[in-house]
Amino acid sequence: MQEKNENAGQSGINEGLAEVIRAINRYHQEATITAVAGDCPYGHHKREKFIVTTMNSDGLCGSLYQAIHPLIATLEYGGGVIWGKHEGSTKASCPEGGKVQVEVKRFENKDPTKRLKTVKEFKDMTKKGFPELDGYRVFIEVLGIERNCMWGHKVGDKHEIDPFNVGGICGYLYWEIYSFINLLYTGGGMPWEGDKNIIHGTCPDPYDLLSYRLIREKR
Repeated sequence: MQEKNENAGQSGINEGLAEVIRAINRYHQEATITAVAGDCPYGHHKREKFIVTTMNSDGLCGSLYQAIHPLIATLEYGGGVIWGKHEGSTKASCPEGGKVQVEVKRFENKDPTKRLKTVKEFKDMTKKGFPELDGYRVFIEVLGIERNCMWGHKVGDKHEIDPFNVGGICGYLYWEIYSFINLLYTGGGMPWEGDKNIIHGTCPDPYDLLSYRLIREKR
């Protein structure tokens, strides 16, 4: 009898988890570049389209992605932007003086059981007028995961990242560490860290709780 009760309980947990996964994967957003003023250092151009979620950046410039990430999260979980003229969509711009304009629209996924994951090639941003990127490299290393990372990170994963390249990591994690990335590239550090070239932290997911270490290295 006890075994049957345990199996029934486990079945309920599995069904509940499956429902959460379907809810997480219900929507995706399409980010369309609507205008570019001058030259975008990352190379974005008008009419480019990216399929993005709170975890999937799809090769969008990291600085633009983190700037619109709160709007993506709002749309992805069924909300709307209060100043938006149309339900399920909004417009925004990149943090570099609004050089790149983007429109973000929500769409429903055909199969909400599947996680959208389109990791794009890392773009070399050295020798493009950013001496900080010419002098340093920054990596993120996964130190621990309490349960199961929804993006698929594993302990020991190590990815190069910069203010333009999400580098294949979870978008929520990139959004969390974006200010630290800029801090390290521009020579700063955290006062409480024993090593100025290292920053420790955890991802925004309090259930799975991924812990990481950011590492700055000279080129």
